[in-house]
Amino acid sequence: MEEIFENLPSRKLNKGQILIYEGDTIRNIYLIVSGYVKVYSIHINGAQRTIIVYAPGESFPLVSFLSGQGIARYFYECMVDVELKVMPQQNFQEKIHSNLDLGEKLIAYSYVMSNQFIERIETLSAHSARQKVAALLSYLAAKMGEESSGKTRLDLPLTSQEIADMCGLTRETASMQLQRMKKEGLISGRRNLNIDNKKLAKIIEE
Repeated sequence: MEEIFENLPSRKLNKGQILIYEGDTIRNIYLIVSGYVKVYSIHINGAQRTIIVYAPGESFPLVSFLSGQGIARYFYECMVDVELKVMPQQNFQEKIHSNLDLGEKLIAYSYVMSNQFIERIETLSAHSARQKVAALLSYLAAKMGEESSGKTRLDLPLTSQEIADMCGLTRETASMQLQRMKKEGLISGRRNLNIDNKKLAKIIEE
């Protein structure tokens, strides 16, 4: 995706800034240079449900753009300070139409992102709270982890509430599962978690 955005200047946004609101008309396509952007919905009861997290090198909101509806289905918010590139969706569309190779790369990229959405849906559909948290950690480790000596350190600092939002759990339930995993030696650290890959794999296989 970087090829499409080459030569464009980047801009910096602060943690907590909302880039796109649910129901907004899609006017721009974004590429993350650094930082993370979460995509979430808000339920009728006010609870937030994080759907997916975009990392450096990834672009959004392509699903809404490619659907042809042109309306955002979710909120997009900076989880940390973020640097990104912005391209008006009309310019983005013109680039794709005039370059078959870029169009094919976009299709391949969209396929990868669709699989990530499916993986996240499977995480949320796990039966037990333990399996939900374990599946989330596996997803985050693959997405934003730095592996070394059998352990993976998450680049993104996360609160118990953020983990709860990603799993569809209450903060209390998520905290209880995290404390249990710490006692088992599966994770360590406070906000930047370190994950024991072998122990996590065993839980995933349960």
